[in-house]
Amino acid sequence: MNHSLNDRKIVLVDAIGAIVSAISLLIPYLFEEVFGMPKSTVTMFMAIAIAYSVYSSTVYFSNTEKWKFYLTIIALLNIGYCLFTGYHIFKNLNTITIFGHVYFSVEILIILTLSVFELRLSRT
Repeated sequence: MNHSLNDRKIVLVDAIGAIVSAISLLIPYLFEEVFGMPKSTVTMFMAIAIAYSVYSSTVYFSNTEKWKFYLTIIALLNIGYCLFTGYHIFKNLNTITIFGHVYFSVEILIILTLSVFELRLSRT
């Protein structure tokens, strides 16, 4: 089945989303006392988001015919990121605030929703 450029745009959406995530993470980074997640952990989250954006951008702009395979990889990496974030929420239960719980839970929900969509698209 030959997919159009529009189908492949999900990879670009992922790249843009990862950059938006990295930039948004500046908020809990700059206001650690409000969110309760240590800066060192938020820095890791930001680095991962930037790396994922570079990966997805590379896949998109390489115009590869194997984009579905690479989409599966990024979807699985995103799910791994959500698990990693969940682990750090649990690890920092003694310091994370309600704002931190809401922020990181919403981030996980958005990323998981995108990842499920990506996995479905990669299988068509």
